[in-house]
Amino acid sequence: MRKVIDIGSYRVRVLTQAAGEQEAVISPARMEDMPNNWTFSWQELWQRTDFEVQNIVKLVYEEQVWGLIRYGVNLYADSPETLEIEHLEANPISRGKLANRLIEPIGKWLIWYATQVSLRYCSGGGSDTPIFLVSLDSAFDYYRDIIEMQYVGAKSIAPGDDGYVFKFSRDNAAAFCRRHERQWGIPASVDS
Repeated sequence: MRKVIDIGSYRVRVLTQAAGEQEAVISPARMEDMPNNWTFSWQELWQRTDFEVQNIVKLVYEEQVWGLIRYGVNLYADSPETLEIEHLEANPISRGKLANRLIEPIGKWLIWYATQVSLRYCSGGGSDTPIFLVSLDSAFDYYRDIIEMQYVGAKSIAPGDDGYVFKFSRDNAAAFCRRHERQWGIPASVDS
């Protein structure tokens, strides 16, 4: 049974190398959307996802999945308190240096979606931190400099592997969404 917290589907503006400004859709993913040739094993992640408290969302352009995000909602006394971004990946054919990307932004739109879920449903608890993530070293600069999340500190994610914790306060999360919408436009709900 799929009961996860989400905010529906949205049409968003993206920039493609081939056709310039275009429209993509962000929406909850389905099992058949899970790729088998990306860095993460998305098919396995789908099987391990507890849709009572987790979700996988996709960004689709011209019927192709260009990005996926998996997030989980942490509950306190059965009430959503924080949202953790657990996995984020762009289609491998559109990664790397901005000049080489076939479509952009992918990660920012998916983070915008998860942030909207957090702002609408998560209290943030006593620390007013409704959203956080643990980054790999390779994405440290992205979260700190591009997304502008606050770096909290290092955390062991596996023996010999450090991760880096980032967070948004409620105000920082709202500021990120406003900045992103000023640059890329306000998404239009597909569901209304």
